[in-house]
Amino acid sequence: MVKTGVILAAAGRGERVGSEIPKQFLKLAGAPVFIHTLSVFESHPGISEIVIAVPPGWEEEVASSLRRRGFRKVARVVSGGNTRQASVKRALENLSPGVELVLVHDAARPLVSHTLVSQLLRTLEREGAALCAVPVRDTVKLVRSGRVERTIPREGLWLAQTPQGARRAWLEEAYRKAGEREFTDEAALLEAAGFPVCVVPGDPLNFKITYPEDLKLAEVLLTLDIRRNL
Repeated sequence: MVKTGVILAAAGRGERVGSEIPKQFLKLAGAPVFIHTLSVFESHPGISEIVIAVPPGWEEEVASSLRRRGFRKVARVVSGGNTRQASVKRALENLSPGVELVLVHDAARPLVSHTLVSQLLRTLEREGAALCAVPVRDTVKLVRSGRVERTIPREGLWLAQTPQGARRAWLEEAYRKAGEREFTDEAALLEAAGFPVCVVPGDPLNFKITYPEDLKLAEVLLTLDIRRNL
């Protein structure tokens, strides 16, 4: 069986949610947001180990919380960098040598399902690199200074989600080639390095908590145990 590691990106500040505490550490349905997210990968049989990147100064608090809750797959909690890319790179460097496939997931996406993770893993094993994404449903407008400049055809447009992943060797080479260039996600990093990236149909419920209303919606869905049949 291929050994698969997960990098949980939990080092962001999440300022748009309107809290002094980073959004991934806010309480949600009785536990911090990142705990809900982490639990999905902890309980997935295809995941071997997890490395979490957290904001500097949060390492011991997070590690202590994980010990109390009995998480067994978390190998390390590392200090994140100034950007998401730097944080993921640090976590990648801290995965065990035997890990061959790497998934990267946003800690602020607590409604990811086992089904979605399994679909992505199957594609990674076959293709080498993939991300979850959902097709754009609404009409897209290009707006400048409060006015519509033009309407953009939505055919072929997809909204990227996480998890995203690749063969470890591919991801490491993509980081080497990136140099000082910054990319918004791992798929863009891999694309720039010349690696083909496949798309796995994502899940609208796998949204990222960004604003206060997202937190309220996630609370309702988790309370209803919406992932039970996913």
